[in-house]
Amino acid sequence: MRPAELIERRRFDFRVLSDMRGPMFDFGAYRGRGDLEAERNEIIGVDEGGWASKYVMRLRIPTLVGPGTFRDETVFGVDLDRADYPLAEPVTWLISEPIPWSPHFQRSSPICIGSEFWLARKGHVTLGELIIHVAMMLNWDEKGRGPGYAGWNDEAIKYHADHYHGRALNPDMVYPALPGWLYGDTPDPGPDFEIVDRRSIEW
Repeated sequence: MRPAELIERRRFDFRVLSDMRGPMFDFGAYRGRGDLEAERNEIIGVDEGGWASKYVMRLRIPTLVGPGTFRDETVFGVDLDRADYPLAEPVTWLISEPIPWSPHFQRSSPICIGSEFWLARKGHVTLGELIIHVAMMLNWDEKGRGPGYAGWNDEAIKYHADHYHGRALNPDMVYPALPGWLYGDTPDPGPDFEIVDRRSIEW
């Protein structure tokens, strides 16, 4: 992807995330890792969103952090500075402690989002969809990997099977939603990136 196209893609991702903010989801966007770690020079407006390459994502989804123990918020980082983004998935890492007690999360490792979620879609996926995907994983509401998936935490899998019998932690959870303009449900609030059908986009 050429530099100008990458800037537009990053601006688009920033705009999607901005319109998803709410009680369950918020984020901070930065140009570099140093700014992210110091929480300084945060990118606020969509006009500067094309320079956002590092994110702090905050999901307020109650999730297990041990047998019968919950945490109300999970904070993780996302780094878009890698070759072939968005064909290649962004780098992720956990920030908050304790880490979710789940087969998809492990200390000092990227979040296991699954190759079928990002890589198989060849760039036709947004950071907003990543947020929803991680929210569903936190709620143990993921159906795509099947009952044979072992992941990083067999003990957590067994506990969930014994106590929740394959159900989500909160079956009534309403997840953060993609903005309506992405699918043409509401007027597009800005002219800088137009989408009619996401499946037809070639990055």
